[in-house]
Amino acid sequence: MASDDLRLKVMVVGDSISHGREGDWTWRYRIWEWFRQEKISAAFVGPYKGTVPPDPPSPPRPPPLASEPAAPGFLRTDGGYANGVSEDFLANSRHFAVGGRQAAQAKDLVAEQVATYEPDLLLVQLGFNDISWGGSRPEQLLASMKTLVDEARSARPDVKFAVANVPQRTYIPGFDDLPTRTDAYNASLARAIPTWSTAGSPIALVHFRENYSCGGHTSDAAYDGLHPNALGEYQLAQAFSRTLVDAFPEHFGGRVELSIPAEIPARPTPTPDNVKAEAIPGGIAVTWDSVYGAFGYDIRTRLAIGFPIPWNTSSAGCNRYDTRWCLAGQKWEYQVRTSGGDAVKSRWSGVVSAVAHPQTAPGPRNVVTHATATGYAIRWDPPLDEGHDYEVDRYGVLTHDRDIPGAFPCAVGVRETEATIGGLIPGHHHNIAVETWTAAGGGVPAAARSVTVGAGTPPKPADVRAVAISGNDNAVELSWTGHASAAGYRCFARNVDHPEDHHEWASEEISESENNNSPDNEICSPSSTIRRRLTDLVPSVWEYEFAVTAYNGNDESEKSEWVVARRELSPSKGDVGPGLDEGDTLRIRLQYAPGL
Repeated sequence: MASDDLRLKVMVVGDSISHGREGDWTWRYRIWEWFRQEKISAAFVGPYKGTVPPDPPSPPRPPPLASEPAAPGFLRTDGGYANGVSEDFLANSRHFAVGGRQAAQAKDLVAEQVATYEPDLLLVQLGFNDISWGGSRPEQLLASMKTLVDEARSARPDVKFAVANVPQRTYIPGFDDLPTRTDAYNASLARAIPTWSTAGSPIALVHFRENYSCGGHTSDAAYDGLHPNALGEYQLAQAFSRTLVDAFPEHFGGRVELSIPAEIPARPTPTPDNVKAEAIPGGIAVTWDSVYGAFGYDIRTRLAIGFPIPWNTSSAGCNRYDTRWCLAGQKWEYQVRTSGGDAVKSRWSGVVSAVAHPQTAPGPRNVVTHATATGYAIRWDPPLDEGHDYEVDRYGVLTHDRDIPGAFPCAVGVRETEATIGGLIPGHHHNIAVETWTAAGGGVPAAARSVTVGAGTPPKPADVRAVAISGNDNAVELSWTGHASAAGYRCFARNVDHPEDHHEWASEEISESENNNSPDNEICSPSSTIRRRLTDLVPSVWEYEFAVTAYNGNDESEKSEWVVARRELSPSKGDVGPGLDEGDTLRIRLQYAPGL
């Protein structure tokens, strides 16, 4: 084998698409194969050698306190490759690709790496994390890429570049403009690269997006809508090989671009072995033997209540799954299967079960919330349960943004009985809860009133209507016009003859809008019609009148005007008159007037 001084030094600069997950072949391997096939002597250089390994199994961790030092950041780059990669590649697999990396970050790191490893050629695949989760606009991403080029040149003025554009990914709810922003960046990159290129340091565009079968609602090349599967790895390597052949004749002249084979290797996805479920102080833990190369696992869960009920399916990134917030005596059943991506699954394992005996503490009492300009203030009283003396380690304040599709709850740890949460988006509506953490784990959270960040006390609901449910004299549907400042509503019913006898129902759900057709799905727009069904009104709905309040945290409006129910006009029976059902008696009084 030639010494590194005589070989072309190549550095891959990328994100998770280039880094790869344990068990991947990676496009880096496929381009390495192509270099060898075309008899191009190359040394791949960089600080890392492996892929991203799976997370180690561990129990749920309490949310960190602000006073606690941040967990030490470390790069996990020691994952293995697919069984079958060449041993020669394992000795020549170095790279500078890190999962989650943005061009905005790499631009500040690349000069040091170029100075250290002195690559002749940079294969750059970056940008998706900037344009999606990173929030960069197309012009900001372009500026980051230009800075990356300049910084690399500062360490080696004659370094060459093959820079990939950004692929489309399959549709994500809430990111409707991502395809447009991606195309806008790709167009601007194509225009900019010729102006960045110089005779001494040429730059060529790699048409990753055009050569990658991904986007819209389906993808043949990505296992999760973005990251390449075995076919996608070939497609990305082929796109780079085509650019190298076309743009760098001094090194690649006369070569043939990579050819994608007719048969693509399947990813092994055996059914997990040794699946076990056992009760632990925090709930129930399910474990199984790790499957090499699994992208994750699908978990089926359900309560065993004496007759079959539908399974709930969730996912785990490692070979452990915990059921938290369960009640003593509940029996839970589980099945597990290996996931090799959205469309590649193993068979389900057999059913295992365990009975929960949690030793966790209940949630705190009397939780009170108030919205602030950028978040909310919250306070509570410690949990109280006769016969238990809980040694509380901390509380976890849980916040979930209802206005961001697919958003995950965020947790903040505090040791006091109050907190101020900031950094939230003004105008967004947030669900809030507080859990108590002891040595046993986190207990069932106590729900708090939701808040609308940056809003005050909402106005009392307008246009309140009550309609009796057809065929059920003990149920009514209330509706009213919502308000963007309201985080939730409360519905009230009282006996018409005894108005002091109140019955109260709480309604947090404000997403059922009757006439909301906005493209951004703004469920809390002022024009939304909110609906809430009340049942078990005895002896009948005709004995009650109804009112509604709107709240933002514990700041609550006055009650609306009280209304009584009207009958529903049933389209299935036909409308026979205002306020009448078929079969009702209609009395008509006629008066004769002589001379008419």
